[in-house]
Amino acid sequence: MYKYVLSIALVSTAVVVAYFKLLDTGGKPSTVPAVSYVEVAEEESLIPSTPTEPGEDPSGEASTPDPAPQIEIPESDAIAEDEPLPAQFNLAVPFTSQAPHANWELPYAETCEEASSYMVSEYYKGTVSGKIDPDVADEVILDLVDFQTDFLGFYLDTTAAETVSFIDPYFGYIGLVEEDPTVEMIKREIASGKPVIIPAAGRELGNPNFTGLGPLYHMLVIKGYTEDSFITNDPGTRNGENYVYDIQVIMDAIGDWNDGDPENGAKVVIFTQP
Repeated sequence: MYKYVLSIALVSTAVVVAYFKLLDTGGKPSTVPAVSYVEVAEEESLIPSTPTEPGEDPSGEASTPDPAPQIEIPESDAIAEDEPLPAQFNLAVPFTSQAPHANWELPYAETCEEASSYMVSEYYKGTVSGKIDPDVADEVILDLVDFQTDFLGFYLDTTAAETVSFIDPYFGYIGLVEEDPTVEMIKREIASGKPVIIPAAGRELGNPNFTGLGPLYHMLVIKGYTEDSFITNDPGTRNGENYVYDIQVIMDAIGDWNDGDPENGAKVVIFTQP
């Protein structure tokens, strides 16, 4: 009888563990082949852009962060504007956390905008995907904080428009604010080889790597998609490389700073161009 009860207990435990593991990873495979900007740019037909113009909770990372859920995506070529979208696409955007050395004190608790715009810059430069050297990333993020303080008068909680205003003079690529984007519009930008930066109500993202409720306001990079998921580089956690969110979660969370009320902020994103 004891052995029988023990067997039932072990089976039940295994089922529970498997269930929560599935929740943590989204039940997705763990490799994500990606297309570099050079590979996409070499294609003869790119999709034209639509004409338009903190990460980690300040208290630090979760003590037992979950691995980023990832999905298997074959390499894909960019397509013409009048062609159907590929079912899935992924860009080789290099990754850094907004706290490259895991120091979540200020300013790093508030540098998701800097880290997101920096990752896109490295992508357009042709930097190999993977993690950016922490020393290099740390230097750039701090320098950008100083630049914004001189350029804008502050660096905290920049809106989409304010973020766009420093992207060109500092990094040299173009940022365009797009109002009320659709899922297809975002996917077409990705399939054209152009990452998308989004401002969001961070606490609506439900990322288990955030401590507490998560950041009030956040920015991250959408770098790929499948039918029902966006693949991101989320600088708000060291596990943010290729982090997968449900599309509806992202679309619901999108919101500009709105004086500290991003849940009711404008539905805007930042489209980018080299």
